[in-house]
Amino acid sequence: MTLPNDIKIRLLSSIVLLSVVIFSLAKGGIFFTVFLIIVSLFMIFEWMRLISKNYWIIRGSIASTGLVVILLLDSINSLSIITFFLSFLFLTIFSKLTVDKYKMSSFGFFYISLSILTINWLRDADQGLLSLIIILSTIFVSDITAYIFGNLFGGPKLFKVISPNKTLSGFIAAFIIGTFWFVFLTLNYSNSYNSNNIYLGFGIVFLSIVGDLFISSLKRKANIKDSGIFIPGHGGFLDRADSILPIFFLMPLYTLIMNAIENPSIIILGQ
Repeated sequence: MTLPNDIKIRLLSSIVLLSVVIFSLAKGGIFFTVFLIIVSLFMIFEWMRLISKNYWIIRGSIASTGLVVILLLDSINSLSIITFFLSFLFLTIFSKLTVDKYKMSSFGFFYISLSILTINWLRDADQGLLSLIIILSTIFVSDITAYIFGNLFGGPKLFKVISPNKTLSGFIAAFIIGTFWFVFLTLNYSNSYNSNNIYLGFGIVFLSIVGDLFISSLKRKANIKDSGIFIPGHGGFLDRADSILPIFFLMPLYTLIMNAIENPSIIILGQ
């Protein structure tokens, strides 16, 4: 059976993107930093254009410059914190003067930057690579499961306005299989069993779905199908990272609650 051209393009770009992600994750160091810089640049500019087309290049430049500087500093210190808040302040002031939706511009910088910095922080932690693989693979498995089961069994459409392709069968399958996958991996790689991992796996799947719906709602309001055009068959980088961002955005708060600031991998793999 011959695959349609659009499926071939989508499959090929998925393989290339996944290869780049795996390589940069495995190598770490400057390779991972450069990867995060490139991805964050695309996502920030896509976000600014999605929110408002007024001065989106300037707003994107202000936001991305701040994040790139922080990533190159490669540590959370007084200089990186000052850079973050100055970038946030300049962006907010400029956006308020030029864009009616200035709050969303500022939030986008905060949302994407904190998520990217958390990913970098986790990668550098003890057993951080393994923790990242577990989280990212859980998101991937739940996403694929929702797509397969949704197409096979269909069912009621849950979010007809925001994301009309999501069905009840896919939604339920994503939660069950995604949570099972997370628990299975943590049981195999953690030092001891922790029943909280069931809730943590469920939470990761839940947040990934919320992130997808959040970006979908923004695109719907902007009357834009894809956030960008740079990933053939997929759209933009924000289209691919929408389900990843909220998990890492909230992780610092969760690690603080769980007293795991010194090593965030503890919340995934235990002591």
